[in-house]
This record gives sequence, structure tokens and C-alpha cells, in this order.
Amino acid sequence: MKILFVTNRYPTTERPGDSPCIAQQRQALERLGYEVDLLYIDSQNNRGNYLKAAWLIFWKIQICRQYDIVHAHYGQYCGLVASLQLARPTVITFRGSDILYHRELPISRWAAKLANRLIVMSQQMKTVLGQESAEIIPYGIDLERFRPLERDVSRQKLSLDRDAPILLFPYDPARKIKRFSLATAAVEILKLEFPNIQLIAIHERPYEHIPLYMNACDALIMTSRSEGAPVAIREAMACNLPIASVDVGDVASVVGKTDNCAIVDAEPETIANSISKILRTGRRSNGRDFAAEMSVSSFAGSVAKIYEQLGSRSKLDVLEPQLQPQLPKQKPKI
Repeated sequence: MKILFVTNRYPTTERPGDSPCIAQQRQALERLGYEVDLLYIDSQNNRGNYLKAAWLIFWKIQICRQYDIVHAHYGQYCGLVASLQLARPTVITFRGSDILYHRELPISRWAAKLANRLIVMSQQMKTVLGQESAEIIPYGIDLERFRPLERDVSRQKLSLDRDAPILLFPYDPARKIKRFSLATAAVEILKLEFPNIQLIAIHERPYEHIPLYMNACDALIMTSRSEGAPVAIREAMACNLPIASVDVGDVASVVGKTDNCAIVDAEPETIANSISKILRTGRRSNGRDFAAEMSVSSFAGSVAKIYEQLGSRSKLDVLEPQLQPQLPKQKPKI
């Protein structure tokens, strides 16, 4: 079966850390025997590329019938242009901000009505999207890549201070929705107890170095205003990295009773107190014990079931019943 991935987020030479989970899913599906091609829409440099992508999809699918299924990774305009063709079934995976960020929600809802199957990361996303048929399948992680390593060895490889407490912030500080200012405010409080504490943002680091940072740091701090099912939380758990996170997305249910982790209020003092307790224990978490069900292979298997259910039929043949064109009722013969 041939699948066309359509996405505006994908690791590139300029942005190697841009949604590597999509590349990992592609590789996992290929290991299952699927042929997966990529249509990358560079929307950051030119939003007009969505129009070019719409034409390419129409040509590849509607005219040439090159693929059996179109799978969009991200809602909003990306999901919309993938859903406009009528020849093959469309799957949309919504990531989080494409639903939870209010400016993008109306377009994502429109795209959802045109698609055949919907994947979301959390129950919150499903509720906001307003589609009962949406399936909750959080992104998986590479458990071979993300695994516990020696802290001191990891710091040595990254040339990090051997003795300083180091906190990891997994996002671009410039993204306001991630509230980096809240993390820095908590760190300023922590400096009273740990004067040499450091906060590292790893958004521009090479992706192959991320597992080293997960093992070199003492805790991950997450302060986002909204999330779906953050991959960074799962990666941290797979490396036994302690976590201090606000209650956002599915973090509370995923972290659960993981040792030496904390779900906290979005207040600098509360965050600082929780991290202080984590640092004073000097222990790692036991997140790896709960990581098996978070694997990218498990995720790919769930997606593969959707593909097999859809097959290579016409898009209209597999529309949800409520979206099927309704023929006028015939008047009974007298």
C-alpha cells in the first residue's frame, strides 16, 4: 500500500529538530511494509506553498492515482489541502496547537469534516475538535534511541558542567505558548538554594544529541499553556529523567505515579518548590518502567490498522455516514 504523508513540520537541514516523531512514524510504517512518500510544505518561508501543495495533491491523487491513502500530519491548512481531493481516503493527525490554539481551530474543524479518519493526541483535543469518531493515538517514541545512560558520561560528551544542577526546557523559548518566562522565573527562585543552577533550551540542538541531554540533565521543566500529548514527556520518561510539569495536555495521566516527578500549578514558587524536592533527592525517575506502550512501533501498528480499514477505495466510499451526500427521499407511490 502506498501512503502520501503531507506535513508542514518535518526534520530538515535547517531545522533538524522539527517534529522528528513524524519521520520516526514514517520509518516504522516502512518497516511494516508500507511505501511512504513525503510532501513537505514549507509554510514558514512562503504560505503560498499551500496552494502549490493543493495542486500537487490533486495531480498525484485525483489525476494519476499514485497513492492509496493521503495522511496529513497537522490540521489547519495542511489537513485542509490534503482533504480536498476526492479520489482516495484522507487521514488527518492533529498535533495539539492546530486544535487548542483558537485561531487555528475553525480551519482544523473544516478539514476534519472533509477527512475520512481523524487521529488526536488526547481526550481534550477530541472534545475541542467536536468529532466523536476521532481516535486517540499519541505519538510514539524510539525506545532504542531514548534509554537511560550514565549522567556523567552524557555531560562529558556534551561538555556540560559536571557539578551544576541542570534543567531541560524542550522547546523554542521564542514560542510564547510554551511560557519560557515562567520557567526562568522558577529558576530565579531556585538560584537562592542552588546558585549554579542552569536552564538549557534544546530546540536547536542536533536531534541525535537529545537523548544525551535527557540523561545529562537533572529534570525536565514544562510550562506550556497548551499541549496535546507532548513527545518530550515520553522521551524524558524513557530516559528516567525526572519531570516537573504544569497540568497540560495528557501529561498528568502519562506521568501518573512515576517516581520523583511532579504535576504543579503554573506559579513560579510552586514549580521551584517541586524542582527543589527533585534535586534534593538526587534520584532519577522510574519512567522507563511505563514506556513500553509509548513505542513508535506500537503507534505505527495502530495507524496501520486504520490504513487497512480504509484500503484504497474511493474517498466517498468510506466517508462517515453523517458526511455522505444525502439523496432526496422518494415520495411513496399511491
